[in-house]
Amino acid sequence: MRRIPIVFFLLLVAGGCAATPRKPVWVPAEGAFAAPKSGYSVVLPAGWTRVNREERLLITRDGSSLQFIGVATYKVGTPLQHTKKKCEKGMLPQELADILIDDIASTGNVASVEVLENAPARIGDVEGFRVVCRIRFKGGLDRKCAFYGAMRGDRVFDVYYTAAARHYFDRDLGVFEEVARSFRFMPPP
Repeated sequence: MRRIPIVFFLLLVAGGCAATPRKPVWVPAEGAFAAPKSGYSVVLPAGWTRVNREERLLITRDGSSLQFIGVATYKVGTPLQHTKKKCEKGMLPQELADILIDDIASTGNVASVEVLENAPARIGDVEGFRVVCRIRFKGGLDRKCAFYGAMRGDRVFDVYYTAAARHYFDRDLGVFEEVARSFRFMPPP
């Protein structure tokens, strides 16, 4: 039997460890949160926790399977995760809303998306939209989602809230609205 040199073995082990994703760490979310590379800041509510990542914002009060608030940014011209559609420069806010709704509906485990509200709204200092929808998953799960979105420069910003339709969505909708009202654009780095 041929032996593997110890240096080669250690390189394999070290390489494997470096590629292993780390489990997210949840930290208290209260107060200001800034994501300068992504170009925004928000004020987070007391009693919630967030994933401890430098630029990514995802917060929850009772666990992400029950409710979460987040901010996503998309580069203009890049296809979204679940749809092949792209947000293009010069699109109207309503066109952006339609693309983000289509991205949700195109998720593999989504059975249907029912749009309950779709109206113009401001996000930060930019004209955008606000959407509320009910999402039914193939496994029977029923969630509601509210999100604000707008395009600024070469990015689309999406401030979103998703929760179990019963009890959690209505209970924490006001908290989400406060987070959305606190959203501010930051100058690019």
